This record gives sequence, structure tokens and C-alpha cells, in this order.
Amino acid sequence: MLTTEDLYTIEELAKEKRRMLELGMGPLGDNLFKVLRTLGIQLIQIPFSNEENESDNPLAALYLSSKEEDGYSICYIGLNTSDYWDKQIFALAHELYHHFESSDPFVLCRGLDHSSDIRELKANRFAAEFLLPTEKLIHEIKEKNRGNHDLKGWSTNALLRLIAEVHCDYRLPFKAIVRRLLEVGAISKATLENLLKFDARDSEGIYYTLGANINLKTFQQLNSRTNLFGVEGENLGKLIENYEEGKVSLSELSDDLSLFGKSLDDYKLMESSDSEDDDLALLFEEEED
Repeated sequence: MLTTEDLYTIEELAKEKRRMLELGMGPLGDNLFKVLRTLGIQLIQIPFSNEENESDNPLAALYLSSKEEDGYSICYIGLNTSDYWDKQIFALAHELYHHFESSDPFVLCRGLDHSSDIRELKANRFAAEFLLPTEKLIHEIKEKNRGNHDLKGWSTNALLRLIAEVHCDYRLPFKAIVRRLLEVGAISKATLENLLKFDARDSEGIYYTLGANINLKTFQQLNSRTNLFGVEGENLGKLIENYEEGKVSLSELSDDLSLFGKSLDDYKLMESSDSEDDDLALLFEEEED
């Protein structure tokens, strides 16, 4: 559904953002979390699963921006951590497109594979391009194919090994890599359809076996669910700074920290009682007198 102009614009946008963030053209993967911190985006991790059908998670991620009265904007990405690690990384890159391009302060992504919404298709293409630039993928193919760009004639086993290597290096999900190979003209549509028949998550399947033999630790991590809850330590530090700057009270800070399973004691802060607060206020009054 994307036009040639759309594809060109998205590719150029991904290049521009990589240059702006000084990322070069190499693998990005887990460093995407550092990109979010650089951009000042607050990450909230929530394991949200559909108990009735685990394979049909209605939520992948969401993007929210809020403009304060002083004109300062606060941006958040909510990430479903009950999903596989590689899909979490892809979802973050997907939401970055909305951060860069969308004027909508709230965007909800209910799935990465089956959306027909043009905006979501663009975000998916941006994520694929941002994580694995076209020119870098072509270079990887030529490196393993004697300088040739076309993978015609490669056996299914050889293609799966190539995909598994890219999977481990660039952290894209299996389906996203297969689609990237079609997008750069390395495989035919018939080959794509054949590859998509493989269950990449089947621990007893051929793809999983090949991937585990390439890089066991990384491959297993990418195909695992993290189920993390909360925010990064640096973001929690912002809550502490708000208290230290007098923007919130200690009791308000305590309530905010409790939302993420943290307490004042975790940060060596003590919540004083009302009587203690009164005693302190009285003490300051006496000193002023």
C-alpha cells in the first residue's frame, strides 16, 4: 500500500535520524534504549498479555506526548513486555516514527504484523529501515554472496542461516528480515511466502536450531519474553529530582514510586509523619524569631 515516494521518504528519514543521533550504519539493536534516553523519551514497561489468546496480543506499544503549561513537552512510550524481545525492539523503533512524524499526541499500536492503517505501515517500514538500513542489508548480502545482490539459487537452509545471522546482529524479528529481503530485491515473492511458513519460535524447528548454533545466548534472548514492569532507573531518578526541587511532596513521591514497585527506602528517603512535619515547621519559626 506504500507508494514508491513513501518508501523513498521513509528511507531518507531513517538515514537523517541515524545521522542526527550519530549512529552510523551499523547494528543498533539494544542501543535503541539509549536513543530513547537521548531524545528524552520516557519508557514505561508493562507486561500486558491477552489471557484468552496469548498469540493475539492486542497491544504492542503506545506513544504519548503531553505539552505542559510552560511549553515543555514530555514524551512517553509504553512497551508491552509480555511480547518477545526482538518484537519489543521493533515496536520501539515503530513508535519512534510517531515521535518524529506524527502530530497526534496519542498513538496506540495494536499489532505489528497485520495492520492496514497507512500510518502504521509507514511506522513499520521506518522501524525496519532504522534498525537495518537498506544499503547495510545489501552489503551483508553481497558479503555472503560473492558480491551478488540476488539470492536466487540459494537453498532454503542457506537462506535461513543468513536470516538467523542478521537476526542476531540487528535484532529484527524473523518476519521483518524476510520482508526486508524482498524489499531490497534479494528474494522473490514465492520465496518470501515459503520462508514465512516456518515457525521461527519453535524451539524444535530448523530455524531455531540454526539460530541457536550461530549465537545461543543472543538468539535465546531475542526469542524470550522479558515481562518487565516499571521504568528505567534514570527515569525514576527524575521523580526524585522533582521532589528535591520542591515540585512534589515526599508523600506524593512515595505514591509515584509505588506505581513502579519502588519505595522511599529504596532511595534512602524517609517519609516523615504529620507530627514530625509540624515539629520541623515550629523549629524553623522559632529560629526566625
